Amino acid sequence: MTQKQVNTSKAVLALEEETGRFLAAWMHVRQVVQAANFNRFHRAGLSATQFMILNVIPDEGLTLTQLARKLNLSPASLKITVDSLEDRGLVLRRKSDKDARKVDILNTKEGTRLKNTASGEFHRFMAELFTAMSGTERQGLLTGLERMVDLSPLQNGDNLQELTTPHADAAPQAKRSSRRSVAG
Repeated sequence: MTQKQVNTSKAVLALEEETGRFLAAWMHVRQVVQAANFNRFHRAGLSATQFMILNVIPDEGLTLTQLARKLNLSPASLKITVDSLEDRGLVLRRKSDKDARKVDILNTKEGTRLKNTASGEFHRFMAELFTAMSGTERQGLLTGLERMVDLSPLQNGDNLQELTTPHADAAPQAKRSSRRSVAG
């Protein structure tokens, strides 16, 4: 093996190790964030999906299809969750100003208040973590993550479903046997 091949092999191994370290750290950060958020939406009597819905609805609202695309969930499964939020007075549906054939989903004042309270708590939690990091560490983290977004073919999060696996609720269902087991 030539020196160039050895150097290339070492570079590939180093990149694989860095990728593994990044993925492990990323998964751990996701767990920390999910745990921190769980307490916030649980106290408000919300499921994780309900909490996410309140947080992704912009002021101008969006349709169920747009919401499903943002959350990478099926419109059918989200409809039930949006119905429950509407029953609680946290979201409302209204005819779209842009297209009368469409219905927009918007946060109510109470939905916005709940979202802002939980988001403020989460922001303070993240600020505490950032405060414990040095300025160089924070800048390196932000620069690296922003660069990853820039390199992504889905820079603004649109069409995220193109990169993901099919929805769990769209997975083929196994046929159930009509035979019953008999206890012997």
